[in-house]
Amino acid sequence: MTFPGERSRAKPWLIASGAAIGWALVTMVVLHLISSRDPVFDTLSSYAYVDRGTGMLGASVLSLSIGSLTALGALAAAGIPLSRTTKLLFVLWSLGLAAAAIFPASYPEYPDPVSGEIHLYACLIAFLSLPAAGFTLRDNLRGTPAARQVGRLAWGSAAGLIVFGLTFIFVRLSDIPFFMTLTDIFPVGVAQRLSLVAHVILIGGMLKVASAAHRAGEFGGVTVQSGRTARVQENDVLVGREMAFSSPIDQRGGHLAGVHGVERDPFRAAEKPHRVPRAGGRDPVAGADRAVVDAQTFE
Repeated sequence: MTFPGERSRAKPWLIASGAAIGWALVTMVVLHLISSRDPVFDTLSSYAYVDRGTGMLGASVLSLSIGSLTALGALAAAGIPLSRTTKLLFVLWSLGLAAAAIFPASYPEYPDPVSGEIHLYACLIAFLSLPAAGFTLRDNLRGTPAARQVGRLAWGSAAGLIVFGLTFIFVRLSDIPFFMTLTDIFPVGVAQRLSLVAHVILIGGMLKVASAAHRAGEFGGVTVQSGRTARVQENDVLVGREMAFSSPIDQRGGHLAGVHGVERDPFRAAEKPHRVPRAGGRDPVAGADRAVVDAQTFE
């Protein structure tokens, strides 16, 4: 996490990610409006071959891929703990989208078996990777409100993927009358779009976490009077570092101070070590300490 008072560098990443994902969504909506395809029963892959809007599907998916990579950059720049597994899954999601955009699906009227196979497995890898990345990020944030938020969105993304996978199987088995009936009840086009929306919402939730950590890193601090030292427990500073999503601003105005270190005063009597009991799994630290602060005035 970002230290209170430490300026985060996530803002450019957040802006780039939001712009890329926003452009991807706008392009996709416009493509649906001008195309003659049926959004209920036709998959998104079929929009690579349309009477109007040729190339818009690839542009939209590539933009979403770029927005996803910059979202990963925003999380890292905001100080969100990222395991190698989380990073790998994020990259697989982004590269899978890019490969699916470059290699279109194969259809009887537009046969290209090699491109079709690459497209199929690229989509499979991409759609499996993002929910898994959400679960690993939830584990990295365990014990914070952000973990619960990301976890719920990851479950929603996984549920949407399962429904889409079932409808895709129904289409593949549609030669059997029973499964043909199921394709009418559960149209694959709707299921795929709902799954994609759930994935994009998951990315949006991750960006929200990065944005909250960025704001805490940029404005975080301890409210004190100018020229004074803030007496805090050593454990208080650790809690402030871990809970990067709390609001640090004194609503009454005044001064915010970034904590630059903790000086131990061995000549003072020990204070009660229970101000924040066992925060983050650590035992509270006894002793009277002083926080070295750098006050800034906010109007």
